[in-house]
Amino acid sequence: MTTHAGRVRPGDHLCLPFASDAEQREVVSAFIADGLRRGERVLYFSDRTHPEVLDDWLGPRGVDGALAIARGQLEVRAADGRDGFDPAEVVGGIRHAVRDARAAGFQGLWLTGEMSWALRGVPGSTRLHEYETGVSETVVDSGDLAAVCQYDERLFERADLSGLVSVHHGVVCIDPLHDDRRLRIVPTHSPRGLRIAGVVDDSTAAPLAEALTHAADWPTGEPLLVLDLAELTFIDVAGIRALVRFAESVAPERRVLVRHMPGSMRKVLRIARWTLQEADE
Repeated sequence: MTTHAGRVRPGDHLCLPFASDAEQREVVSAFIADGLRRGERVLYFSDRTHPEVLDDWLGPRGVDGALAIARGQLEVRAADGRDGFDPAEVVGGIRHAVRDARAAGFQGLWLTGEMSWALRGVPGSTRLHEYETGVSETVVDSGDLAAVCQYDERLFERADLSGLVSVHHGVVCIDPLHDDRRLRIVPTHSPRGLRIAGVVDDSTAAPLAEALTHAADWPTGEPLLVLDLAELTFIDVAGIRALVRFAESVAPERRVLVRHMPGSMRKVLRIARWTLQEADE
């Protein structure tokens, strides 16, 4: 099961396997912002992320992270496990945190944590499966808890990560920039870009243009932007023109590549003498 970050609900225990800092930031900030807006208390177990960074993450989403921390709705705790890791003790602490959140007048508890601490040889860190199973039972039992566990794919062994993902109810991913019955546009991170699926015509050209504008504003540290059209079923001339104009408008140090370009689109590009760089498949 895959759940969008903005659609997580109480009773969800989800895994975030991420391969870039940008992916982590986008998914986690969406999850936290949604929880704060819902009136939940949010508890963040941090291994590498400083509390001030969370405020930077939340700002673009219209949420004042520093204010949420000051009023006790957002709390950041260290996840270093320096004194050893006892799954039963940690799960018990989570249950206690849920009760505290209710007593403080919040709807419940939104919990997320960076799991990279477990790779430093902390005593008991090999018992992660036991911990994740306990969290799954807790979210079901409490009814007021949602949890997202963050696993950096660059650090964890693939086989280990696969087993840890399976203990969760599903995987959480970034929210689409647009999603209706005709067009779906989803940010991608490996590579950085957009996956465009469905139909681009008069009724969906505006959402496409808006998504392209959003991508153009991504930090220039992302030199390559890839447009994946594998699931695109139709695009009219106006839509192709929007893609060409987007490619021409990005900063000089960036490149826009198109993957899985439909044959009909190639034909229009040749006739109109427009240029889009196609990625090698």
